[in-house]
Amino acid sequence: MAAAPLPQLATDVRDGLILLLPDLPGLPDTARPKRLAQALGLPSDALTPEALLARLALPSAAAPGDLWPVLVDLLRTAVRGATRATPNWSLVIENVLRAGPTGVEPLGTTLPPVLNLTFRLSDTLGLVPGLSVRDGIGLVLALPTLAPENSTLAFRADGLELALADHELLKLLAPDGLSLKGSLGVHLDGKGLRLDGGSNGKGIALPLDRAPAGLRAPSLYVASHDGGLQLTTSFRASLLGVADAAVDGVGLEIRPTAGGYTPSIVPPKGLGLSLALGPAKGGGFLGEQDGQYRGALSLSLGPVEVKAFGILQPRPPSVLVALSAEFTPAIELGLAFTLNAVGGLVGVGRALDRAGLAAAVQSGHLDDLLFPADAAAAAPRILTTMGTVFPARAGSTVVGPMFRVGWGRPVSFVTADVGVVLELPSGVVGLLGRLRIALPAPQAPVIDLRASVAGVVDAADGLVEINANLAGSRLLTAPVEGGLALRAKSGQDATFILSAGGFHPRYTPPAGFPTPKRLTIPIADSPFLKVVFSGYFALTPGTVQAGAELSAVIGTSGTGVSGRLSFDALVRWEPSFGVMLDLSGSFALRVAGETLCSVGLRVHVDGPTPCWHVAGRASVSFFFFDVSFPFDEHWNCTGQAVAPTPPDVCRALEQALDDPRSWEPVLPDGVRTMVSLRADGVAAGRLLHPLGRVRFSQRTVPLGIEVVRFGPGRLPEATAFDVAVTFPTGAGTSQPVTEDFARADFFDLTDDQKLTQPAFERFRSGAELTPPPTAGSATRTTVPVEYETKWLGGTAPAPPWLISEAALETALSHGAVGRSLVHELSTRYTTPPRQPVLKERAYALASRDTLKAQTGFLSTFTEAAAKLGDTAGGPGLLQIVPAYEVRP
Repeated sequence: MAAAPLPQLATDVRDGLILLLPDLPGLPDTARPKRLAQALGLPSDALTPEALLARLALPSAAAPGDLWPVLVDLLRTAVRGATRATPNWSLVIENVLRAGPTGVEPLGTTLPPVLNLTFRLSDTLGLVPGLSVRDGIGLVLALPTLAPENSTLAFRADGLELALADHELLKLLAPDGLSLKGSLGVHLDGKGLRLDGGSNGKGIALPLDRAPAGLRAPSLYVASHDGGLQLTTSFRASLLGVADAAVDGVGLEIRPTAGGYTPSIVPPKGLGLSLALGPAKGGGFLGEQDGQYRGALSLSLGPVEVKAFGILQPRPPSVLVALSAEFTPAIELGLAFTLNAVGGLVGVGRALDRAGLAAAVQSGHLDDLLFPADAAAAAPRILTTMGTVFPARAGSTVVGPMFRVGWGRPVSFVTADVGVVLELPSGVVGLLGRLRIALPAPQAPVIDLRASVAGVVDAADGLVEINANLAGSRLLTAPVEGGLALRAKSGQDATFILSAGGFHPRYTPPAGFPTPKRLTIPIADSPFLKVVFSGYFALTPGTVQAGAELSAVIGTSGTGVSGRLSFDALVRWEPSFGVMLDLSGSFALRVAGETLCSVGLRVHVDGPTPCWHVAGRASVSFFFFDVSFPFDEHWNCTGQAVAPTPPDVCRALEQALDDPRSWEPVLPDGVRTMVSLRADGVAAGRLLHPLGRVRFSQRTVPLGIEVVRFGPGRLPEATAFDVAVTFPTGAGTSQPVTEDFARADFFDLTDDQKLTQPAFERFRSGAELTPPPTAGSATRTTVPVEYETKWLGGTAPAPPWLISEAALETALSHGAVGRSLVHELSTRYTTPPRQPVLKERAYALASRDTLKAQTGFLSTFTEAAAKLGDTAGGPGLLQIVPAYEVRP
């Protein structure tokens, strides 16, 4: 059986010295280091610090002993990479010999009873970045010459310094950097490894000699970790002067790599906070997760208890805090209204995510952002929801108040939670709301209806989005579910979509639009009778959609009767009112798990124009007989749809020309009006700036493009309408003006096209006229200047008293306008116009296989569709795609 590593080392050293000592004094000085290295069993014949450390790095199978070889090997790596060519070192065997960089000096020829071998490095030694030894390192081998099994090996590093300066959180707690200095003592004997200092599960606590000012009760721990070392610290410090923070687990992890060791900072595992700021007292805890610190706080503001949740992200720096305080009893507002709670949300380096907000509503987690019922139990989910709805974004800030209002006596059986969140600098406003009706009392409700509502108002993009959900609602003991979503947008991609409970199965919602949950109401819910109703309603610019399903089960799953009825309807308005309706129903009778009879029916109805059309299939199953037959019928067919009287589009266009609202004066680029003019005596107030332009724009019909419809009416033939707007002399320049038009009001679109193609497009709606430069011979109109005169001081002359025209012109240069900087510099009309930053929407005909453009880009979908129809074989080989989807 092989000897234990330490006694074997002691035996080998003793035997080697016994043979060397009698001959050592007679050896030449140059031969002594090599003979001593051989006697000590060094891995090379050179007597060097690295070789001595390699000899003393004893492997051990015991888990506590894993720390010893790592420590010594870390010293070897540091010595090998030291900046000094020959580190200062010494090797002393008491009363036997002394060795160092200059040579070996014999002190005796016999071994004492206890052999004490001391190896020491006296230089400051950097182990890895962030960890160094300032006051030297010593290793002592104590060897009883007659009993090697009682040998001990001690290691001591005085002035071990841990310095961390690159962690963002530490910079908040210790602005001058975290630097802890202590001593590390390790003893290895037959019983195993022992370190100086107590152990508490974090490692071995090292005695500290120095810590930065401001840190209270600092501690430093060392432990072996994954073949390396981990040095961690805990301390208390002030956080931004408003709270006291207790930090645990921050430090340095040293891992072995090829040819050396690599350090990495260990972030704090937790951050405890205690706050005593004026009347606010409390505390909480932040835990590390994915590079962020998340946690909850509980504060006391006198008689009010405040709950807070926070997310602190060091890089990029951001902080998000949500506060809520409930009043017990509630504050009376009058008329049975009460103020039950207030709160607020502040986020620096945080933004509002629309998709995350919609997802929070649909999942029923919007309550986490307002006033959560059980904050302690739901804290992890609340923090996750906060991070999803308000993600980190540099340069952005979110802030807003929240409050809860109740109504009812003696308790509030109606409560409304409202929150308004403003995102800066974008100006986007987020609306958070929750309504609960709990009858007869919230503690034991028979009817409990809960609606969560969230919305976004983006004035810059002309966007309004609202999402609502009935998650958590109950009627008696049955749950009630459903949702609503609204999106209204103006501008180039204008649209309007409203959905309550979902969409028609053949409709594909726009990207990013959430599909609300079906409105589901359990009419009966018992073990032997289940009746459930579900439905939806949707409104888009080209369609009206509705659907419902009623299902019933009487009995059990093995024996009983079940049935269902459903419909999906799409309402159209062309060429006259009509619907497309899909009906389905089924009935089944089961006994002991076997179906005795069943009936099924599917019906498609389309009408009333150009005729009624009904098609479908019916099936009957009875015992061993199955009968199924289809049907397809038409009646009241006129051959063509009976269209109403063709609309008089020209007359409507003439009315738009006469409508003052179709005409708008346009100021010069970059100019604002300096005064407001009253339009007395001027028809409909049509006042034009002397340097400006005039714009005519109408939304009656698109100009310059053939249309076949006008609202619900059809034109006798495809017609293009146009309006020529010019100055009387024909001078000046004209530029086209565009507006958004609903395509379904002017073109023939199938039901599928209404569901899948753009609802609005920009077409030419008029013109903007720029007058020619004014000629010197142009006609000028003189308007008398009327003014009001006040006499200040003294006795006023008898009225009427008017200042002369010459005196008025002299006084104008001394007035407020004449002395203004704008007038003096004459820069009022030289502001450069703003250049557009968004590209206009465009379409192209692209290959269905490669998505490579086969034609140039077209400005509207309608133009692209017309070109596709004129291209031979185009519909089979090409498709219309937006410009951003075309492959180069």
